[in-house]
Amino acid sequence: MNKLYPVFEAAIMLHISESTLYRWIHQRKIEYVKIGSRVLFTDEILNNYIKKNTITSE
Repeated sequence: MNKLYPVFEAAIMLHISESTLYRWIHQRKIEYVKIGSRVLFTDEILNNYIKKNTITSE
């Protein structure tokens, strides 16, 4: 079972503010898990987001 991270922990892991993460959620720029009214993130979601937004030098 993957650990589920609340918004404040996910924001820390991504080195962004909570308000930025909420904006990305609203704009559907990042996937999330919704359980009731809680917005949560798995390691897989966060790692995939980082991979998708990694720019490699050639």
